[in-house]
Amino acid sequence: MVRVKAPGVVKLFGEHAVVYGKPAIAMAIDRFITVEAVKISGGDVEIISRDLGVRGIYLRIIDGSVAEAKILDNAYAAKLASYAYRAVEVTRRFLGVRDGVRLTITSELPVGAGLATSAAVAASTVAAYSRELGFELRKEEVAKLAHQVEVEVQGAASPMDTTTSTMGGLLYIKPGVEVRRIAAKLPIVVGVVERESTTGDLVARVRKLYGRHPGVISRIMDTIELLVNEALDALARQDLELVGELMNVNQGLLEALGVSNRRLMELIYSAREAGALGAKISGAGGGGAVVALAPGVEDSVIKAFKAHGGIGFRADVWEEGLTYIQ
Repeated sequence: MVRVKAPGVVKLFGEHAVVYGKPAIAMAIDRFITVEAVKISGGDVEIISRDLGVRGIYLRIIDGSVAEAKILDNAYAAKLASYAYRAVEVTRRFLGVRDGVRLTITSELPVGAGLATSAAVAASTVAAYSRELGFELRKEEVAKLAHQVEVEVQGAASPMDTTTSTMGGLLYIKPGVEVRRIAAKLPIVVGVVERESTTGDLVARVRKLYGRHPGVISRIMDTIELLVNEALDALARQDLELVGELMNVNQGLLEALGVSNRRLMELIYSAREAGALGAKISGAGGGGAVVALAPGVEDSVIKAFKAHGGIGFRADVWEEGLTYIQ
């Protein structure tokens, strides 16, 4: 039996633009998905989760088909189970094996919030399944395979979430070019409301907008790249006021891409009114998570989120990334 945990991720700058090869800045947080893998006879994949959703999920999959399923009122939990199953299949192809496995998944992350839950499920499943079979994969290999999982399930995905969840820390990521660790500590508060659209839907929406207005949208993506690079310098200097200001500018650009909504904006403005230096969407948008930079006013921001129908919690950077549990 092998147990692995992978952290959730907040996106400070650059989401959506990163899909087009632009840089982004993301942070692994101290809330986790944990996957326990136990080898079983045959080639079955059994997936058990008691808290990816309100009432739980059990799947038994044979040769890609669901042989038995108990899913109670939670379609999103079933979708996350599909990431776990796809992670097993991707790992099998990579290792050249077909061993069966029972996966038990537990979560400290709000389901469907845009906090890289799917990336954490994919990374921790790849790592747990491979080690249970006696293979030791490097973190870089785990991250690459987990990204392939997200591409196969979603149709398109940047490597930002899977890289950050696997490697940990506060990272500057330019896909295919550079991954740089940033030495900075940030007083972050995360707010969450119900998600209305999936990541795949929102990525597709931006792609369609890009197709209709390529000149305009390409300039927005270029501006986000400039903003991310300026934020990198501000973080290096620990200039939190500038970091917060740039977060607010990034939010305006995300609104221009059409991925915000009223409930997210209520959380964002409530955080700013409570004293946050900056607040913006974290992730694809369409509901889900917002991230606020809130030095000295963390509790006030959490109360503001609650007053506007969301939940809020402090988030510290998790430097270790993917972690094997003894």
